[in-house]
Amino acid sequence: MWLILLILYTFLILASGVYGSVFVAHSHWDYVVWVPPLSEIRTVEFWLDILVNIALYLPFGMLFLQRKDSVDFSNRTILLLLALILSCTVELYQVYSHNRRPSPVDIVCNVSGAMVGTFLWNMWKNRLRLSTGPKAPPIPIR
Repeated sequence: MWLILLILYTFLILASGVYGSVFVAHSHWDYVVWVPPLSEIRTVEFWLDILVNIALYLPFGMLFLQRKDSVDFSNRTILLLLALILSCTVELYQVYSHNRRPSPVDIVCNVSGAMVGTFLWNMWKNRLRLSTGPKAPPIPIR
């Protein structure tokens, strides 16, 4: 079941990245904002976009690790590579769109969101394990 949810959520991420865009047969590399200008960084929309990009990938990280027993280095590495590939795919698609603006900041935020998802998943698993762990034996009354 978790694998199906992960696949569906991956399609949701892909759909949200291409929704409303018009694919054209030529690239727009000049629209890529490699380093956001200071005037853009000062806007609320810029910070809201960062929060949305992080929040979009939080469940991706949590759903990926739901099928794993532990959060070790190899699982985190695989997750981060998958998040990077997925994010780069969406941003590359946006290079070929007139009405979308690709940005490396989005890629960093997306991968960061997946990483934060691993920490939240780990905290949730630890809390669940502590709350359902073995209870102390009752004190015998004589």
